[in-house]
Amino acid sequence: MPAINEAYRVLGDPGRRAVYDAGLRTPRAAPVSEPDSWGGSNGLTPPMHPSHLGPARIPWRSLLFVGVIGVIGVVVLAQFTDPGDPPGPDGILGVGSCVTIESNRFAREVLCTGDATVDLVVEALVPFDATCPTRTEPHQDRQGMGIACVAVP
Repeated sequence: MPAINEAYRVLGDPGRRAVYDAGLRTPRAAPVSEPDSWGGSNGLTPPMHPSHLGPARIPWRSLLFVGVIGVIGVVVLAQFTDPGDPPGPDGILGVGSCVTIESNRFAREVLCTGDATVDLVVEALVPFDATCPTRTEPHQDRQGMGIACVAVP
């Protein structure tokens, strides 16, 4: 098996095959049993070294093909999926959040109903030592993060 592998290695490479063919055309002495300076035993083939192979090749066409298929798959799946219901309130007040005022005067985030006469909307968030803009009422955030300035209906 080692002899077959060596023959495949020599005959499979065009440069090595040319050296081998040139060696067949010229008469030579009996085969040498000890290794030559290249490390081989036949005196015809240098050892395989990474510098002989050239730079590594990257399959750009395959990568491009897989990338295009992936993008098409994402676009197609996005067309057939339902976005679902909008997320509910997360309890963190922000400007534009709909709130309800609890009995202790704290503001708590709720889902907006879409009715401007019913929804209380946070117009600004200010620190504890600041004042709210005009036409808004101050209410403390339930999490103690500051004051929610709620528009007066």
